[in-house]
Amino acid sequence: MENFTKSRLIKTLLNIEYEVVHNNAEAFAQEFNKLTQSDEDPIGEWLRLTRAKKGNLESDNVVILELLVEIYRKIESLEARISGETKNYVELKNKGSVGTIGHSCFALTDSKLSENTLYYGRIELPTFPTRIVPVYFIYHSGLAWIERIHGRDEAEWDGYVASKERALIRSIRNKKVENG
Repeated sequence: MENFTKSRLIKTLLNIEYEVVHNNAEAFAQEFNKLTQSDEDPIGEWLRLTRAKKGNLESDNVVILELLVEIYRKIESLEARISGETKNYVELKNKGSVGTIGHSCFALTDSKLSENTLYYGRIELPTFPTRIVPVYFIYHSGLAWIERIHGRDEAEWDGYVASKERALIRSIRNKKVENG
């Protein structure tokens, strides 16, 4: 953890649900693993396997395939709503907002976290498509340090942090030009 104390923190606003791990460790581990498995839908799994077989698909085709997969997921979501099906997640006792993020860490806006305690949480990451990212984290020195995250989710997390950093840099650059 101490190696990351110089991580840049970027302002954002993300939803998080969390709870101390020892309260329900087995259920959290099962959900963490379940959310890791493939893309939770057959078409997403097909796309992943196609990429694995053929390597990176042509860039034009990737965009079209991603959009088609997302449309398929939306239709499945609508069908589930119409039929009354819902995704069941393990109930977590605490809800909050992530106010700042960095690579491997984040800070909650109003945290009631205990120092050096392991938590399990789900963060709603506004990528395309929106993702629920399960994480294990330890609260230390005012920051929640990510202890465990799936590789696929870590790539999405880092991409989101990088995009927020680029937006901040553009904003600073535009202010300099305006004040110039």
